[in-house]
Amino acid sequence: MNRPAAKHPTNPPSYFVSVRVSLYWKRLLLFFAGAALCVLLYLFLLNFPGLGTGSASAGIVPVLALAASTWLLTLRFLRLDGVSLSQLGLGAGDHRLARLGIGFVAGSVLTLVWLAIVILTTGATWHLNPKFRAIALIGWCVFAFFNNVGEELVYRGYAFVRLADRFGPYVAALSTTSLFALLHLQAGIPWLSVLAGVFSSGLIFAAIFARWLSVPLALGFHVATNIVQDASGLRTSAASLFALTFPQTAPNAGALTLGSIALINVILAAVILETSGKRGAQAKGPAKTS
Repeated sequence: MNRPAAKHPTNPPSYFVSVRVSLYWKRLLLFFAGAALCVLLYLFLLNFPGLGTGSASAGIVPVLALAASTWLLTLRFLRLDGVSLSQLGLGAGDHRLARLGIGFVAGSVLTLVWLAIVILTTGATWHLNPKFRAIALIGWCVFAFFNNVGEELVYRGYAFVRLADRFGPYVAALSTTSLFALLHLQAGIPWLSVLAGVFSSGLIFAAIFARWLSVPLALGFHVATNIVQDASGLRTSAASLFALTFPQTAPNAGALTLGSIALINVILAAVILETSGKRGAQAKGPAKTS
């Protein structure tokens, strides 16, 4: 009597595709996951009673936590990849304070150009702010500095260097600046202001880092644009030394104003990035012929 042929067990159908992720992408994704946790901690503290920007502490505790956590995150991933702090312009011999100061002066000049554009396109008048409070300006300066430390370490630090190593400075600048703009968009800033102001400014910060590989230089520039906007009255508050008064008959020049500022920012970023590309090509030297 013939026995029926044994049936070989068949593997159940697989409904999941196995994706192999390289170590490069694993570490980059883990870095952004860590950065997201840093931001969540910052937002939690910012909304905690007594710690927000409207409290007596002026939001200093949340931004200190953001700066400290992103710094520790950056150190961790630099060590994992064997990357020196000098790659970010943060080494002992990288003239950190000098570059921070140079960046601040340059950022202040650009912000005053933005102010001139606003006055010219809207016919606004510029005058002393009667509601100015020195303590408000001091608090805003501290808040802006440490908040921007966190942003620069995330967007123009480890992640930028790793992306630029693989894809070049242009892709690194566009990708990190897009994330930078999206974070501001979800915070409730109108999309036109995000596109014309935040995104175009972010391109400049990215271009500065790509050209000089210095977080302090980009940080100084970034901090200046925030502090000078408030102090000059571009964003009027109790921290503003000056204020703008717009004429009642002034035309609706919002699109022209934002467009002009964005155009200047993009041109400046493109010029800096172009010199960055030329510098990189010169560093590599002429191609060898076989």
